Amino acid sequence: MKYNDISLPYPVLGVNDDVYPLLEDDCIQMSDPQKDSNEYTFKVVLSQKNEMITELIAAGKAEYACEVTCKDTFLRRCFCSEKPVFNIVLSRREVNGRINFNCFIAVKEPILGYTNKGFNEDYKGFTFDLEKGDLLAIFPSAAYNTNIKYEKLFAAGSFMQIVEASEDVDKTWFNLDEERILIELPHDLYVQYQKVGNAFPEIIHSSLVHNALVYALSNLSLYYEKEKKWADCLMQRMQEPELEKYSDLDDMYNVFKAADIILQDPYKRMLDAIEKINDNLKEE
Repeated sequence: MKYNDISLPYPVLGVNDDVYPLLEDDCIQMSDPQKDSNEYTFKVVLSQKNEMITELIAAGKAEYACEVTCKDTFLRRCFCSEKPVFNIVLSRREVNGRINFNCFIAVKEPILGYTNKGFNEDYKGFTFDLEKGDLLAIFPSAAYNTNIKYEKLFAAGSFMQIVEASEDVDKTWFNLDEERILIELPHDLYVQYQKVGNAFPEIIHSSLVHNALVYALSNLSLYYEKEKKWADCLMQRMQEPELEKYSDLDDMYNVFKAADIILQDPYKRMLDAIEKINDNLKEE
């Protein structure tokens, strides 16, 4: 079950502005897992500040829950806790690729006449009868991809590749529908690239690679939902301190700044390389 963009007949914390105070940006925190040869151990920490919901949890009428799914292995498991902290252990044999973590607060026993001081004004004066399993709060989803080599994330080649396009393609295209971002070059251009690409990496980075990365970042949220490996890689990069302040990728300024940082200032590297080539030519 996906909890993004869910619609319920009663107000739920985390859905639009149904219940206040709204969940904060860091309401779910999940660091990289501890790993050994047999298991992954994930620590998930949740936070919310609604007093009524906190009281219902303390009274045993509601609980925190974390649903863990892995599409590639058909894993689906739900963990419950009285506290907003989960230590989730998964065998390496039961997961592969993207692991999704959907966290929420669920009703443990029927609650009659549920109301909340934090309800949006639209719900003032209303009460709701809730059944076991109904949701009081929904946290943003989190994910981890076991197929990503996180120590190689700084290399553009870990999530991007330049390839030859199919015969009927006559224009360069950035293909986001595969596990890597594919820069597809028509045959003649690809032949040229094979001759010079390795000799001038800075120029390739500041042109083809930079343009492809800008396009990918502009579409990151869409393809992250589609669980593409390249999107998982970039989403992980965007959580780094130097990139967090540019996380609003609806703003094209942030998109270009993020691309520049990820590619380590490609325009400067290009001009430095051209200057070096020019100096060598003068010496000759």
